[in-house]
Amino acid sequence: MGKNRTVWVVIGLLIVVFVIGGVVAGGGKKSKSKGATIAPVSARAVVLPANQTRTVVVPPCNTPVSATARNAARGRPTPGATTVELPRASGVHTLLVPHCQPSKSGSTNADGSIPSAAFVLGDTPTKDREGRIAADGVIAAAALILPDGSDTSTIVVPPCTKKAAGKERDSVLSADKDNSDLVVGPSC
Repeated sequence: MGKNRTVWVVIGLLIVVFVIGGVVAGGGKKSKSKGATIAPVSARAVVLPANQTRTVVVPPCNTPVSATARNAARGRPTPGATTVELPRASGVHTLLVPHCQPSKSGSTNADGSIPSAAFVLGDTPTKDREGRIAADGVIAAAALILPDGSDTSTIVVPPCTKKAAGKERDSVLSADKDNSDLVVGPSC
């Protein structure tokens, strides 16, 4: 019986040594907790007063905005453009216009341009922790804002094709000097 007891004491001591060694070794490693990752900006916001019916036209990526603006002024459609008619309501209409992304899947129009898109949000859009407008993974840090009292009914918003250099800023939209019914948003 003495030999059995010795074997059990040795096994017990080895277990204690390994447990203490594991605690000491694991306690010395501090896990580097990376802060929550901040999702990248992937769109620009457009905020419009809802005091009248408005039409927003988003040209396809990598196409001249001037052609879309000319077509919009004449009431003609532009191939590959996204056109959204926003009804008269109270408050504001908020849209997100995704940035142009390089197409790896081959998603292009017949003329080879990347199609455009726009997400229409409610009048009180959701903001993330950084104060950016966010919806379904699409995030905008800056907005194009049409002032209250504007009579403009057609707004052309080109999507961004390159990353902004520095911090993005809000921009106030103003009517085209030749056509007060048309606003063309600035490029990024």
